[in-house]
Amino acid sequence: MEIRSDDGARVRIRPVGYQPGVGPPDDPDDAAEWDDWLLVETDARTADGQAWSHLDPCLTVVEAYALAGWLRGWAGTAGPAEPEAVVRFTEPNLAFRARLLRRRRLALTVEFSSGSLPPWLPRRPLNAVYPLTLAVSADALAAAARQWAREADAYPRRAVA
Repeated sequence: MEIRSDDGARVRIRPVGYQPGVGPPDDPDDAAEWDDWLLVETDARTADGQAWSHLDPCLTVVEAYALAGWLRGWAGTAGPAEPEAVVRFTEPNLAFRARLLRRRRLALTVEFSSGSLPPWLPRRPLNAVYPLTLAVSADALAAAARQWAREADAYPRRAVA
């Protein structure tokens, strides 16, 4: 999916495959402890043109579907329930925060952490977070949610042997 802000900042996030070298366990008893990880490619650019990218197995298949639902909720296309302000995942690389600016306008903050931090940060403390805030319309967020859902659907949870 790609989300562009009014000020020129943008973020592109897409699953590109399953975590290499890791497949479902052979023993069904191990299935409860196993997560199907997706390799996620992220490319971001700030409003002033600083850009970076990374490729990490940082979302499970279940988390990828949850992100689609969260985005739809903030876009107003997931029903009447109000979504949580923040969605976080098992790995700290990415988190999303949203707030309403005014009718049908949102501030969507993508929080980068761990291996997803921009390389130009002078110091990287253990819990460092780099927030990239995007001002977007609910319609643009709905389109991004649909795009993310299509991309995530290409990588369903694999069956345990």
